[in-house]
Amino acid sequence: MHRIIGIWIVFLICFSQNSIGQVKDSNYFLEKDNTKVPPQANILPLQNFNFHVKPYQAVGTKVIVDSLSLGVDNYIIYTFSVTKSPHDKEYYSFCNIVVKLTSQESMMTLAQTNKIYAGNVSRNHPDYFGQGTLIRDDYRIDFIAFTQENHDISVINTKIYNLSKGRTILLEQDTFHQFMLNDYQFSDIGLQSTNGLKEHIAALINKR
Repeated sequence: MHRIIGIWIVFLICFSQNSIGQVKDSNYFLEKDNTKVPPQANILPLQNFNFHVKPYQAVGTKVIVDSLSLGVDNYIIYTFSVTKSPHDKEYYSFCNIVVKLTSQESMMTLAQTNKIYAGNVSRNHPDYFGQGTLIRDDYRIDFIAFTQENHDISVINTKIYNLSKGRTILLEQDTFHQFMLNDYQFSDIGLQSTNGLKEHIAALINKR
């Protein structure tokens, strides 16, 4: 009888833990298969998350890579965006990295040769994270962006940008020193809907 009661207690404990969904991702990987390591992005343990109860409601995340043509100039746009609420269908960019392409470059060619990477993740809920890369012949541009409550930042090749001063950053090669990049941070501090974002960025560049 005591054995049966003990089995039921263990069952109820396991059931309650699973139903609450308190899972630490390090435990998840170790319990899943401790003979294999998790992906590079998941090697640092994070706090417990309530995956299956109402307090845990992550917003949506999306990354967009697009091209923009203005006259004879071509640009590539990396956009990291989130929704304002868990069930919202509209995405708002918290950081836009705009790179002016040279006359020999095109977004399609860069993509086909695996010189473009971008990703948006919510592993740090309620903070959100985006990262990207553009590989060029002589150098590469690596950037990350974080959205946190009242404190959004981006880091581009180790240079830090406070996104509360502007969410769109333009990078272009120096006219005289092709291995150097010039940067310009626009003062669009508000979150912009990804619908019509290209028009918004085009207007910023034209008014520069």
